[in-house]
Amino acid sequence: MTAGARVLEPESIGAAACRVIAHPWQTFVRDWNWKAALLSALFRAMLFSAATLRGPGAMRGVWIELLFRLAIGGFWGSLLQAFRRARPAWLAGLCVTLLLPGAAHTLEFLALTAGPAAHIVTGMIVSIAVSVGSLLVNWLLMRNGLLLAGAGSGRLRDDLRRLPAVLRGMFGGQRA
Repeated sequence: MTAGARVLEPESIGAAACRVIAHPWQTFVRDWNWKAALLSALFRAMLFSAATLRGPGAMRGVWIELLFRLAIGGFWGSLLQAFRRARPAWLAGLCVTLLLPGAAHTLEFLALTAGPAAHIVTGMIVSIAVSVGSLLVNWLLMRNGLLLAGAGSGRLRDDLRRLPAVLRGMFGGQRA
């Protein structure tokens, strides 16, 4: 976070949900998480491509995945950001790794089956597996002040510079 960024106090999951419902413009427009949208779209398109790039219609699936994740990534990133201080942390983590992917993959499946695309089942399996891990990691990164959008957020370049140290702290047992 930048100097002068406001520190958010922990809140209940219910309070976080009520804040999102009461202030949808703030959550989904002002704090639309462009960082999450960009990084998710690039990462997911590469994974989808690696899992499905063979046969006719394969590139169509990759482009659908890229555009879908670009559109929806900021929305989901905004929700993750809204729940980054929710307590208890284990329940908030469970919510963001199970409920969000369920909704996202239903929409993704509908987008992919709207026309001819190759290897949809393989792509969906990879996408679901990645969602659970990536949503949890993104939520944890946001709890550590990275990949935030909106008022008080830092630059993407600064977030990416801090990323290795924060990841080491999260998964290596050290605080970043």
